[in-house]
Amino acid sequence: MGNIAYFEIPAEDIQRAKKFYMKVFGWDIQNYPMEGVAPGYQAVMTGKPANVKGPNYEMSQLNSGGMTKRMFPNQPITSYVQVESIDASLELVKTSGGKQHGEKVKIPNVGTIAFINDTEGNVLGLWQPFRMSKE
Repeated sequence: MGNIAYFEIPAEDIQRAKKFYMKVFGWDIQNYPMEGVAPGYQAVMTGKPANVKGPNYEMSQLNSGGMTKRMFPNQPITSYVQVESIDASLELVKTSGGKQHGEKVKIPNVGTIAFINDTEGNVLGLWQPFRMSKE
């Protein structure tokens, strides 16, 4: 099952956005060097991992993400779904009525990412962690 593993916040002004999220939510946001791939990238920790229990469910909260320079107008906050195989997942997206958005990108020591549009036009990121990479 593909879990939402990560989120990414695009920003016109990274320092301004960083200040906002740190002040409003108390998030820890630190520089995370990815020069050549995403200059100025910031790692975001929203707090300690936590489990939430309800009357009929138990789930874990997502607590990490990133912040990067906005790449295109109206770029939304993107959720990344962790997958075992980018290629197999992209094929499933296409045969299920979705579309690949751009090319997949290998990020050293992180893994491979790709963007898709679901059948409703929403953008999602796919992430195959480096440790799972078969390439």
